[in-house]
Amino acid sequence: MQPQLILEQWPSWIYEISVSKTELTAALLSFWCVWLAAKNNVLNWPVAMAGSAIYVVVFFQGALYSDAFLNVVFLFFQGFGWYSWKKSISGKFANPAKMGDHTAPSMASGLDLLRIFAVGAICYYPWTLFVKSGTVQQWISQGSFQPPRFLHLDAALFIVSIIALYMQAKRWIQHWFLWILIDVVYVPVYWQNDNQITALLYTLYIPLAVKGYLLWRVNLQERTAVG
Repeated sequence: MQPQLILEQWPSWIYEISVSKTELTAALLSFWCVWLAAKNNVLNWPVAMAGSAIYVVVFFQGALYSDAFLNVVFLFFQGFGWYSWKKSISGKFANPAKMGDHTAPSMASGLDLLRIFAVGAICYYPWTLFVKSGTVQQWISQGSFQPPRFLHLDAALFIVSIIALYMQAKRWIQHWFLWILIDVVYVPVYWQNDNQITALLYTLYIPLAVKGYLLWRVNLQERTAVG
């Protein structure tokens, strides 16, 4: 017998309940992490890591493979962001907004933005080919591979999300513009993929991301005025 995911061998009604509760848990953790990020609080990183780990399973089962891989990548970036923020405040859990220039928001230069978007554009097409091949999916669970859904759109969102997360780790305020765009596009994608809980989560993300930008802008203006 070919190896299969354990969940695939359960009765369908147990499977549906388990998936629903798993998605709800991931959504609640993800919402909390964005709220903490809007407050510029270092604890957003470990909370985000917990949500991302659960979403890897949710999106793999829903054939949104770029999203599943995205959350694996999120774990590494979130770990980097957590380490970077903790290091800048001497390992103390505190609000980075109060810790001075090393943790305050800043503006990315035009050249910085050009470079990271150029890298993203170069990576886009090879990534779509990789996801379409199903190589890693078959390695994780032989015989369970489904054709990827929303292949090209999901891949584009994958690339832009990584760029936004990198910019967030660098504390570049423009990352909020990307998150707002990503959230708006993801809502119909998740809804059509029967991930209604996550679609609702991303609907809530939009005003929260706007609020986050406004808070970071005030922080940046205060820093500029002092400088």
